[in-house]
Amino acid sequence: MIDSTLQFNTLLFQVLAIGFVIFSVVMLIIAYTFYRKYLIEKTYLKVQLLQANNVILSAKNAYQLLLEQQKKGQNLLEDSVQERTLELHIALQELEDANRELEQKNNLDELTGLFNRRYYDQKILAEFRRSKRNLTPLSLIIIDIDYFKVVNDSYGHLAGDQCLVWVGNHLKKSLKRSSDMAFRYGGEEFCIILPDTDERGALAFAEALRKIIEHQVCTHKSIKVSLTISGGIFTYTQQDNIKPEQIFTRADKALYEAKNNGRNQAKVYKDYIDD
Repeated sequence: MIDSTLQFNTLLFQVLAIGFVIFSVVMLIIAYTFYRKYLIEKTYLKVQLLQANNVILSAKNAYQLLLEQQKKGQNLLEDSVQERTLELHIALQELEDANRELEQKNNLDELTGLFNRRYYDQKILAEFRRSKRNLTPLSLIIIDIDYFKVVNDSYGHLAGDQCLVWVGNHLKKSLKRSSDMAFRYGGEEFCIILPDTDERGALAFAEALRKIIEHQVCTHKSIKVSLTISGGIFTYTQQDNIKPEQIFTRADKALYEAKNNGRNQAKVYKDYIDD
């Protein structure tokens, strides 16, 4: 009886031991399976994370490259705009210079280099208004070369042109102030505008110029030509009913008086000349 019990206990122990071993093996297998799955998932997660990081890095690099290209493009655009702006500025400056040069040419007499009649009409109006506004005298001298037709008939028109240039040069030299201006009005007739100059000062100016012309000789090649000039003067001192064109008319009447009196002289306009 005792032996049977012992055998039963031994058998039970063996069964339990085998069961425990089997259970342990199964648990190890299950644990290994879960651990292996964990490792696989962890590795996969790392791979996914690494790939995500690579994507982010690539996107960041691409964005940085895009920013650099955009900045470079913007710099190129700004440089291009600055270059075009500079070119436009230069072109406008050249156009302005060309217009100024053209305007100057339009205002100059081609032969003598003096201002022309067109510019005289502009300046006498401007100076008339300034004189009227500031209550200052404005004098006009009209100069005419005496017997100029005889010069052309005797020596030819080339010599006559040289005489016009010669007289024009003396007119330029006689101007002492930047506000004084000389014009070739037409043919052998010249005008001198003297702002802020009274009648006495204008007469002194005309007489000094007349004496210079009288005592010098114009030379054309081997030809020497003696010239004289006559002058008519009118001074505007805000007289009533006087307009710019009447300033010229009255100076011209004084010139006519000088020619009638024998030429080679300067006359100031007086009211009696109209009588």
